[in-house]
Amino acid sequence: MARISASLFFGFATFAVITYSIMLWYPYTEDVVGRQSAGKPSYRLIVQSVLDRYTTLHKNRTDYVKAQCDRHRKELPKMKKSPILLVDEKHKLVYCQTPKAETDSWCKLFLVLSGYKNYTEVLKMDVSNVSAAWKKHVSKLSQFTPAKQKEILSNYTKIMIVRNPLTRLLSAFNDKAVAKNKSDYNLSFQRQLSTQILQEFRTGNVSGQYDPTLSEFIRMIVSTESINNIHWRNMHQICFPCDIRYDIIGRFEHIEEDSNYILRHVGSDIRFPKSTGTHFTNSSHHAKIKQSYATIPRSDMKSIYRKYKLDFLLFGYEQDMP
Repeated sequence: MARISASLFFGFATFAVITYSIMLWYPYTEDVVGRQSAGKPSYRLIVQSVLDRYTTLHKNRTDYVKAQCDRHRKELPKMKKSPILLVDEKHKLVYCQTPKAETDSWCKLFLVLSGYKNYTEVLKMDVSNVSAAWKKHVSKLSQFTPAKQKEILSNYTKIMIVRNPLTRLLSAFNDKAVAKNKSDYNLSFQRQLSTQILQEFRTGNVSGQYDPTLSEFIRMIVSTESINNIHWRNMHQICFPCDIRYDIIGRFEHIEEDSNYILRHVGSDIRFPKSTGTHFTNSSHHAKIKQSYATIPRSDMKSIYRKYKLDFLLFGYEQDMP
């Protein structure tokens, strides 16, 4: 029953994405609306109709997550510490970062919303500068008084972005474990991680080698009881959607449309940065995913599904190749 329900309301996104992306940013003017033929619905009414349907879609998502939380409550870890939540007071927006689900882009948007720099300037910033900037210039929920935190969580729009666990894991591998050139800002971490993986999961002398395979990376993950690294930690253990009731749960698979809806919903006139799809860590292409996982032993795939079981269940993803 849960699988059918998930497919029904997540499938509605096809209509919403196509219609919403066409109309949301199309430069219609009052003059154009005023010249429409008598008896035909105005563009404004069409826009509102689609917005209403999109609002219903997001409510269905959050209701589905709540139902899954109730169903699997005994399996879920309790939130011992609040996650890092970014806050924009002007637009009453709260964001929980889920690494490998366009976190960098959303941090850029929060830098713009905070007034740190204008949109064009922020889009030119690289990942390391964005990371340093949001930590310094964007408000965090923990910085407010307990009373103000309660008010923010009650009255602001709270959002998180989710992603198919398999593509998210592949993106984390490409970003953090694949060998880098010497100028890459991630080089030090990559070499430390690859050394750890190779020493444990590759036989022979691995001195000076920094090229773990996806299979070795996965074996590292499934062999550990808990996942400490936030880039491949379970999403429900980062944002705790069963403890914090998010108003909108966007999906990486429809990131531009979902994000632009969120921005419009809170009254912002900026747009989510368009993705080129050429980034080194972009792992959402179906053929690339199948090819990457083709060599992973069935036993390890079963272990991965068990490891990320609650992410698959809570957010309505099938336990299969996307």
